[in-house]
Amino acid sequence: MIKANKPVTNPELVESMNKFINENSAVNELSLIEKINKSHLMTPVKISGELENGLITEGTTVSFKTITNRDNESYIVTFTDEDELCKWSKDKHQTLAYTYDELNGIVLENISTIKGFVINPYNQIFIITPELMLYFSQRKAEIAAKEDSFKII
Repeated sequence: MIKANKPVTNPELVESMNKFINENSAVNELSLIEKINKSHLMTPVKISGELENGLITEGTTVSFKTITNRDNESYIVTFTDEDELCKWSKDKHQTLAYTYDELNGIVLENISTIKGFVINPYNQIFIITPELMLYFSQRKAEIAAKEDSFKII
């Protein structure tokens, strides 16, 4: 079961996003990738089915809210926190908290209709596409290799 409407905050991710926007450096990029990978993002959804004590039960259908660009490409909208969600809509929405890896899987499973996901589309605007996901994976592997080379045996 998945918990619905779980409150989410990501102050470290927001700080890292702002640092990267202000200074696009390798250090800030690596920090951003690390923070995105460790975060849970608020994702507005439409839930068709039963909730039991705020938990989604098996057989329930979850539809994602999307935003479409000028090229008519759809992206799942995600937010770092409630304040960012309110910039998108003041209405009350059902939300689920998804990790970066979970969102990657959802995008890749639905690549014919979903081109990625966007974090804070009304503020920092970070668009995560499959190409960027691949780049993040390569950078994560580089970081892991560097960390392994510094370990004392």
